[in-house]
Amino acid sequence: MLIRFSVKNFRSIRDNAELSLKKTSLRELKSNTFQSGNNKLIKSAVIYGPNASGKSGLLRAFKALEYLVRRSSFFKPDEKIAAYEPFKLNVKNVNSPVSMEIEFLHEKNQYLYHIDFTQGRVELEELYHYPNSTRTLLFSRKTDNPIKFGESYRGGKKTIEKLLLPNQLFLSKAAENNVESLLPAFSFFGKGMMVFPFLEDYRETSLSKLYAKRLAENKNSNFSKRFNKLICALDTGIVGIQAEEVDWSNFEFPSNMPDDVKERFQEQYKYDIKTQHPIFDGENEIGIKNFEIDEESTGTKSLFVIGGIILDALETGRVLVIDEFEKNLHPSITQFLINLFHNEITNPKNSQLIFATHDITQLSNDNFRRDQVWFTEKDEFGSTLLYRCSDIKGIRLGTPLDKWYSSGRFGATPIINDSDFLIEMQTDED
Repeated sequence: MLIRFSVKNFRSIRDNAELSLKKTSLRELKSNTFQSGNNKLIKSAVIYGPNASGKSGLLRAFKALEYLVRRSSFFKPDEKIAAYEPFKLNVKNVNSPVSMEIEFLHEKNQYLYHIDFTQGRVELEELYHYPNSTRTLLFSRKTDNPIKFGESYRGGKKTIEKLLLPNQLFLSKAAENNVESLLPAFSFFGKGMMVFPFLEDYRETSLSKLYAKRLAENKNSNFSKRFNKLICALDTGIVGIQAEEVDWSNFEFPSNMPDDVKERFQEQYKYDIKTQHPIFDGENEIGIKNFEIDEESTGTKSLFVIGGIILDALETGRVLVIDEFEKNLHPSITQFLINLFHNEITNPKNSQLIFATHDITQLSNDNFRRDQVWFTEKDEFGSTLLYRCSDIKGIRLGTPLDKWYSSGRFGATPIINDSDFLIEMQTDED
């Protein structure tokens, strides 16, 4: 569960930007909140703003942190840290460290983790936990200084420190060496969080294949049953879903294709999803016909991917971070999927949803509390500003958020200056 996340000097974010999932004193929509230990949190956060205002950059920062924690132990000596993307519109920032800080709950423990890094090395890395609600150091690492360990730390010290490269995170290296006192914090970045800052076609394809495999190999699992019911419930015309093993007997591979490549291809595309639609003779239903998933609409194919992702998050209680998840979906379906996180029946493990969108209709449906809605816009220096709706003066319960946002009263809407373009369009060519 996420408490807060902040980032500084990353892509268009020059100054510190913090996204908090702490519940404020607002009393509306109590079903959108939950209590975990001493923390009162919200179940979702939505981010609005014009194109290129920094929404995707903020979500990409989540992915960068996840990647560094889970993969940096494999970095080679002198390998550049690819996640280093500083703010480039100010010369003072170009070579300065990127800073990220995250506070989260995982396996009944609360943690605070902070890193500063440049292209070549980690400048600062600190991890704290909160036994008995008191912030307590696990370890602190600063450039050119020995690592400082807290009394709660249990595991290898000097041996791991000697193995640690400047471009690697100690948390990543310690987990690789099975340091038990840090494993719960490390596992949050895989078992506690799912980050999709973009869903390109190749990613959607691989996810579709993953869900086909799950449906085929365990047809009676909760995931399979719920996935089937979800797709059928959303007015897609589909009455059933099944995954079948592909029959390769009539498929001709190129004669020069190596056997190992052929085997990998067959394993990757081992299963196919079939959708089932009723067929009619006039007005009478006479049977069911199977369709290939590629025959379905773009929206239905998107629903297969986002539906699987959401069910995964709800089933495991993870934090889902995703950009423009409403892509190709009707607003009513988007609203339904959002409300899965706000409903105690469908979200008993208090999974959280963080997403960016341009779908203004969601602001008019009483989906969100004012402390769940965030805005991004750029200042005159090209730097992203992130602010919460509940912090804007004059916003009260009952304020039509969609109308106020559309009219620009919250900022975070595009300012289109078309005068130069119109003049150029009227200029005759020489």
